[in-house]
Amino acid sequence: MNNTIKNLKYQTIYHILSIGMPLITAPYLARKLGSEQLGIFSYTSSVVAYFSLFAMLGTVSYGTRSIASVSNNREQRNITFSNVYTLQIITSLIAIVAYCAYFCIFSSDNKSIVILQCLTLVGSMTDINWLFWGLEKFEITVKRNIIIKLLTVLLILLLVKKVEDLWLYTLIMLGGTVISNFVLFIYLPKYIKIRKPNWTQLSKIIKPNLLLFIPLFAMSVYHIMDKTMLGALSDYSQSGYYYNADKIVQIPLVVINGVGTVMLPRMSVLFASGERKRANELFSITLDGVAAVSIAMAFGIAAISNEFIPIFLGKDFEPCKLLTIAFSPILVIKGFSTIVRVQYLVPLKKEKFITYSVIAGAIVNFVLNIALIKNYGALGATIATVVSETVACISQFFMIKKADLKIASLLKKIIIYLAMGICMYLTVRAISKTEIPSIGKLLVEILVGIIVYSLFCLLYWKKSGNIILKYLMRKT
Repeated sequence: MNNTIKNLKYQTIYHILSIGMPLITAPYLARKLGSEQLGIFSYTSSVVAYFSLFAMLGTVSYGTRSIASVSNNREQRNITFSNVYTLQIITSLIAIVAYCAYFCIFSSDNKSIVILQCLTLVGSMTDINWLFWGLEKFEITVKRNIIIKLLTVLLILLLVKKVEDLWLYTLIMLGGTVISNFVLFIYLPKYIKIRKPNWTQLSKIIKPNLLLFIPLFAMSVYHIMDKTMLGALSDYSQSGYYYNADKIVQIPLVVINGVGTVMLPRMSVLFASGERKRANELFSITLDGVAAVSIAMAFGIAAISNEFIPIFLGKDFEPCKLLTIAFSPILVIKGFSTIVRVQYLVPLKKEKFITYSVIAGAIVNFVLNIALIKNYGALGATIATVVSETVACISQFFMIKKADLKIASLLKKIIIYLAMGICMYLTVRAISKTEIPSIGKLLVEILVGIIVYSLFCLLYWKKSGNIILKYLMRKT
């Protein structure tokens, strides 16, 4: 079987589990911890995330790309890993020291949670997922993550029982990540023999890491800055509403991110070997698939939000209805920008284009947050995120318009999928007006929505001879 398809299946399995975990824990935590405690977790997580970003720099993208390009040369692979990981350890230690300084000087509230958040930085220092992604050994990371996530869910359900258990929830979530990362080191000797870092080579990889870090840091403004500014300009309850609405939208988004994770090393290999035509074909196929899936998810979530939120999170989270609907376009926008970034711009080392686009989006995000959060709270932050993500996405497409990617043809397909999504949305909302009991109504809405959209897609694919089905069925 095609290795790429195999890896996509592994990632799909993992991300189905990633979707299932919040579906179990989110409603449970909403009722046990409440919006204020979840807002505290969201705010403190957003603060430590800045330090974590510096700890990793651009290691995930740079490390994956670098390992993929030398995957067949064992000695060069050893050297590359040793140099990249040494830099990761150095930046992580700096980040830990800086975070401790922040805690001592600026932190006055929720000290126990702030201290526990330091585990995030330990997780950054021990994260070598990028090695196995670069080698396209996704089976290893998937099996480990499945076990750890199941244990995490079990511990949350068994131990987190009341509002005062926020520290325990934080420990379980972050501790699970650290343990998951340590497990990977068991497999390391099979693929890597550590070499003494070459400081000359090490200094040369700082610049490309920074080039990848700058857009990554700017992109963090969309989610991390929103949570930080909500905590500073509004209150923890608004942060809690935002945290839950954002989590609901992030659940299906992990599927799209999984596609990007798999395709980055594959596209890096194709571009490195000069197979530009094949790379462009693969990009077009992936974008077509992401368009179909992300548009379905966006319209689907928006359509069922009014019935889903009270059942899923409880009546205390009514504001999340509107927030979830407002957030839903992110699935399409972020899906497109993720694919453009990891399948085209990063493999071709066009980091500066990513930087330009996300800095533009970050500026828009910051300005809109200042203007909207004070008066509109979580809704203002949501609007700012959607607008800034749109700006960044359009900028990235504009930057690749000269590539032989037949963007106009792809945009026509997107319009067709949008029409299908609208039809599904209207059908589901028509069902919402019936007198079916709430849970039964929600289930009917989901089932009918899936059937309607799927039938439209099958008819369209059959009529157009869609290349997705042909590609999945052939062996290459």
